[in-house]
Amino acid sequence: MNAQRLKNHLVYQVRRVVGVALIFLGSTATSHGTNVRVQAMLDTNQIRIGEQFHINLSAIVSSGERISFPVIPDTMNGLDVVQRSGIDTAKQPNGTAITLKQQLTFTGFDSGFYVIEPFQFLVTASDGKTDTISTEAQLISIKTIPVDTTKAFKDIKPVMDPPFDWREWLPYIIGLFVLLIFAIAGYLIYRKIKNKPVLPQIIQRPARPDHEIALEALDQLEREKLWQQGNYKEYHIRLSDIVRAYIEARYGVSSLESTTDETLSGLRKHAIATENTQSLETILRLADLVKFAKAIPIVTENEQSMADARKFIAATLSTITEKETSS
Repeated sequence: MNAQRLKNHLVYQVRRVVGVALIFLGSTATSHGTNVRVQAMLDTNQIRIGEQFHINLSAIVSSGERISFPVIPDTMNGLDVVQRSGIDTAKQPNGTAITLKQQLTFTGFDSGFYVIEPFQFLVTASDGKTDTISTEAQLISIKTIPVDTTKAFKDIKPVMDPPFDWREWLPYIIGLFVLLIFAIAGYLIYRKIKNKPVLPQIIQRPARPDHEIALEALDQLEREKLWQQGNYKEYHIRLSDIVRAYIEARYGVSSLESTTDETLSGLRKHAIATENTQSLETILRLADLVKFAKAIPIVTENEQSMADARKFIAATLSTITEKETSS
């Protein structure tokens, strides 16, 4: 009996050492060709069932570079995500770089060892090139809660629902029935006075061209002067959504619910000039940085996104000849 317990203890200690090694060997990664550094640190490598632990994500970005934090799902390899904090930004003492931080709270309800897969960050260099940086995989151990088998087990009482009382609902039912009778009587009287058919003909209006709807939305967005008032995030999100809605209507490519890479991949089968594709990518990438990394674009970037959006729509709008040919 003592030999078996010693063996289990040794196995547990080996697994714990491996988990600690995974945490401290490679939780920091650096992008090739840039000065960006990312890190994912656990505040503990062992919890009990139902307890919570934190993973602190951080990135150090040099001037002129931008980074997008990973989008965290609700579950990761059997671990539940309890909370995601916002992304905090702070300047480095040297003044040439900034630090971005985000805290993730996890929990688990099954014992065992769980692998936390690498977190991927999207980096955009000052020359416009993009790269992906990944942290290393890490390990967390979830232990069971000891059960005292010497005590008797007790049944769990089910949740009791209160009895249904018709008398509480009867006034509401009667009132709804009376309102329904008055509504039907008023509708019939109105039809009789107006002498109109019960089912009027539905007049279908011709659909407006996709580019007119998009350009009208861009005009409205420009009149609101959001970025001039410091509302950079709302400005770029709405600008991106207008362009994505136009892409869905124009090319049938699902864009509003897709990532930027998925949208660009879906447009490759269409004959779009490289110049226009690059303008579209610039719009969507900048919107992602503003939305997820809290980037603050400069004046020329705000104006250029609007100009690129108009340019892309003007260059790809449907012509009458194209519609006649497709029909």
